[in-house]
Amino acid sequence: MDISCLHLGILPHKNINAVVDIVSKYFYDIPFWAQLPNYSPIEGQFSQFLSTLPGVKNDLLKKKYYIDTMSHAFQAKSPGIIKDFENITIEKLKKYRPNSVFFDYFLRIIEEYKPRYAAGQITGPITIGLLLTDELGGLVIENHKIMDLVVKSCCLQCISQICEMKTIYPAVTPVIFVSEPELGKAYVPDNSYRSKRAINTILNKITKAIKDNGGIPAIISSTCTDWNYAIKGGFSILTINPDTQLVTLLNKELKLNNFLNSGGKLCWNIIPGNPERLKNIDVKTLFNHYLDCITRLKDFHKLHRSLILLNSIVAVGNCSSVLSDTLSEKAIVLGKTLADKIKQEAITIIEEE
Repeated sequence: MDISCLHLGILPHKNINAVVDIVSKYFYDIPFWAQLPNYSPIEGQFSQFLSTLPGVKNDLLKKKYYIDTMSHAFQAKSPGIIKDFENITIEKLKKYRPNSVFFDYFLRIIEEYKPRYAAGQITGPITIGLLLTDELGGLVIENHKIMDLVVKSCCLQCISQICEMKTIYPAVTPVIFVSEPELGKAYVPDNSYRSKRAINTILNKITKAIKDNGGIPAIISSTCTDWNYAIKGGFSILTINPDTQLVTLLNKELKLNNFLNSGGKLCWNIIPGNPERLKNIDVKTLFNHYLDCITRLKDFHKLHRSLILLNSIVAVGNCSSVLSDTLSEKAIVLGKTLADKIKQEAITIIEEE
């Protein structure tokens, strides 16, 4: 897996042609389908992936989504998700394709450039289960019946993206980012639906669906404090924000050596998303920050420096609506340049060894 730089998917742009140009210019080797919340509120990171669940309603006063299990939609359509999951066909998967204005443009980019990899994403089932409630206000993650539908729906969304990419270009390997911003809040020791075992079972179902259909599972979680969840859950790529999450890698119980030697990757979300920081930062500063991070990892886990370098990917983070189009493009250029410097550093270290 020789990936050097990935984009996590969100861009602030409103002009579709400009997004096509950006993905084609900078990510023709690993294109991604862009989520565009400034283009349409439907493309919000959470709401975008609820459309496949029946009975979901938006409480405008409380500004939250809930699922009405007593509604006709839920009662009538829930069995269909189970049947679709048990007997997957191309026709059925069309119901689970991304609710994205850019997705078809993304497929055309794959068709044109025929890349080795391409990136997709979903909001993960743990986060949906913690942010979505039933009509009585109970968390979905604590309702076994609804949670089963959520997990199956998420699996079908992953498989749908993978199949569409591979239909366009069979040789492509999709990288599917599972966004789990709430993962760190998931585990509650005295609740069987949120035990470590239960959480790992859910994550394994998602990663198995991705792997079994020819994809690579990656995870993003801003709240994760124990990456053993993700590793035991079957993820091949861990996305780390070194400013807030480096300490989560400095864990003696984390078998980082085994993870990296078995093909696992660390995806460094190191480009700042704050507009002021982004305006003033340069590649040299980012590179020195990265080298400091891997030195700490190397010393703590007693790893070879080259092992970390060779298994590092640079992530250009989600470019939120507060960024201008120009700053968003600067973040992309910084990410690509930093990835090249890391690759060159790896070559130098290997030659010295």
